[in-house]
Amino acid sequence: MNGISPPTARNIGTKAPARIVVHPPRAGFTLIELLVVLSITGVLLTIVVPRIDVSRFQLDAAIQEVTSTVAAARGQSVLRQHDFVLTFDEPEDRLYVLYDANNNGETDEGEQRRTVQLSESVKFARGGAPAISGMTDAISFTKVSEELPALTFHRNGSGSEEGILYLTSARAIGTSTYPQDARALRVVRSTGRVRCYSYRTLSWLEGC
Repeated sequence: MNGISPPTARNIGTKAPARIVVHPPRAGFTLIELLVVLSITGVLLTIVVPRIDVSRFQLDAAIQEVTSTVAAARGQSVLRQHDFVLTFDEPEDRLYVLYDANNNGETDEGEQRRTVQLSESVKFARGGAPAISGMTDAISFTKVSEELPALTFHRNGSGSEEGILYLTSARAIGTSTYPQDARALRVVRSTGRVRCYSYRTLSWLEGC
């Protein structure tokens, strides 16, 4: 009639057959392979872990903390225009940072005082390393505040005196076996600048 043929039973409700896609099985590890990997990892750990020098890592972290503490005290003395006093408690392996608001070199009521404690494996000492410029004491600052060796940063950033302090590991105390554990922090009096040294290859080298 209009050129369209009537529907037939063949084309009513029929769909193209669905395609079935078969994926290949994923590769995995067998139990035996996992056990072999774990065994190899364990062997490698027993070889590598004893070679990690934990004392050296702790020492380097300590010298970085002390260096940043001293440098920050110098910066704050200029920023706040007041003295900052650092006192060093060698027997207890700690240092104190005092915001000396009245510039009298002592801790008064209301003044801020912070404690920086070294870890048990780090000491104020030189160990078996030679002295720098004849400064043999663990803490060479001669001025005293509250019966402790002290370094004062003034509001122009200068230090109260030229001085040096040594840090080393607890294992290096009383022996010359670990001279490479020695670190040193030197303060320039006129500018208050802080320089850090490490004992490497039989000599002191700047940098920590």
